Amino acid sequence: MILPVALMALVISGFSYQNQDNKFPANPSDNLVIPDNVNEILDNKCFGCHNVDAKSDKAKEKLLLDQLTTLSKAKIVAKLDDIHEVVEKGEMPPEKFLEKFPDKALTDEEATILKNWAKSASDELMGE
Repeated sequence: MILPVALMALVISGFSYQNQDNKFPANPSDNLVIPDNVNEILDNKCFGCHNVDAKSDKAKEKLLLDQLTTLSKAKIVAKLDDIHEVVEKGEMPPEKFLEKFPDKALTDEEATILKNWAKSASDELMGE
């Protein structure tokens, strides 16, 4: 009886594992790689609004970064395509938000890094 309980504890703890240095959960299926430079941008500029504990329901409906890597491959690709599109159009972070928090604006370099990552990660997941 102890072995099944111990095994179940390992399974449960494995599913809830989160790297302390990274706010984004480990990807159980290794579908998506988030490089350190991208992770830093997401953490510093995006995570505040796009996480399960954020205040903005609208932002949470659009994207939950802390759950991104747990999605199916098709949903990850759709979210990556969305990220690329809103960054390309300059819609994220929104202007109203930036009025209060101008330090959260993406630099041109950060926007390019996010767009390139989203596009290449999407293409890689699609097998292109």
